[in-house]
Amino acid sequence: MEKKAVVRLSPLNNLVFSCIFQSEKKSGKAMLEFLNAILVHVGEEPIEEILSMMSEYPLISESVGQKYGRLDVRVRAKSGRIFDIEVQIEKDYVNERSFFYGGKLVTNEFESGLTYDKMPPVRVINIVDFYIRENHDNVVEPVIMVYENDREKQATDVFKMYHIQMPAFRKKHKTLDSVKDDLFLTWLYLLDNGYKSQEEMEELAAMTEGMLNFAKQYNIAINDPLLVRRYQMDQDAKREEAFRMSLAETRGFKQGEEKGFKQGEEKGFKKGKEDGFKLGKEDGFKQGKEDGFKLGKEDGQKMAQRDNARRMKADGMDPKLIAKYTGLSESEIINL
Repeated sequence: MEKKAVVRLSPLNNLVFSCIFQSEKKSGKAMLEFLNAILVHVGEEPIEEILSMMSEYPLISESVGQKYGRLDVRVRAKSGRIFDIEVQIEKDYVNERSFFYGGKLVTNEFESGLTYDKMPPVRVINIVDFYIRENHDNVVEPVIMVYENDREKQATDVFKMYHIQMPAFRKKHKTLDSVKDDLFLTWLYLLDNGYKSQEEMEELAAMTEGMLNFAKQYNIAINDPLLVRRYQMDQDAKREEAFRMSLAETRGFKQGEEKGFKQGEEKGFKKGKEDGFKLGKEDGFKQGKEDGFKLGKEDGQKMAQRDNARRMKADGMDPKLIAKYTGLSESEIINL
């Protein structure tokens, strides 16, 4: 009997990540170990125990709502600290969105009657597949509130963000042997590459109890036909979006090239057939290239703005606030 090939699903797909870390009971010590590896790496005190953990995965509808929804894992530590851990797939307004959702966590967890010195510390941890800032190759980019005239002075410890830049990690660490001495980097390798090989997965699972728990939950996830179907639908949706963006740029480039060529050709004809043809061809190509890139870029940006607005609207954000962050008008947002 032919052995069925194992379908590997990337844990850095936010749907798969959220499924694996559905709750503290299902993931065991995996999240506790992964979270503490991050905290130690950034110089914060590790947590001793997770009081509660909730993923939004069980709340997802049958449709591919993932693109416009928000998938994350929220962890409440016994010490009172609250963590929002998410795989971010889009770069646009990532800091603003993180501030918004992190602020909601602060206010939602701030019980009535408490004084401000009792506000729960909130940490937003984003695992991103892009660079937050170009030419900044730190694996982790921390974001904290500081005083404008004293950048070394932290204004408050209540809210912090940590962006884990996977491209920076991949650039520096390409093999399992290169990360074995650092638990944080080992976890990133497991999420990014270690799951692809059964041999490496087994080697990683033998290292710590948390990684063993992760491996068990991952194997359960990839054998869930519903998750596999949603994963494939999500991948198809991403490919379709990339095609639409490419098509918009191509159409814009073509329109601009035709317009520029015509303008250049007419201008050149006035100066003489021979020189005019040459000048028109050169001007047309240059103008067409510029107009085409501009039109394509504007179409792509507009589509991205609308996608962001849909997600923010689905999360209950006020249209005025959405308009501020996306640049769309309130009427456009209301009609989405």
